[in-house]
Amino acid sequence: MPPLLTLTTTIAAIYFVFYLIRPIDFGKLLPKNPLQAAVLKVVVATSLGFLLASALVSLLSSALQLPGTLLKDF
Repeated sequence: MPPLLTLTTTIAAIYFVFYLIRPIDFGKLLPKNPLQAAVLKVVVATSLGFLLASALVSLLSSALQLPGTLLKDF
């Protein structure tokens, strides 16, 4: 996979996950320090977004290799 596509997919996935978890109130988990709650939201979005992007890039890479694998037997 081209590195630019991987980077773009990763950034888009992180933004998508951050958009999805916006309604979750992390302030209830850490009521005494709202700054830590905001940092926790960013860390969770980054971690889950990276995992999502890794899965998508892996699936895309496998899908691109599939025709070559199927036609190798002929």
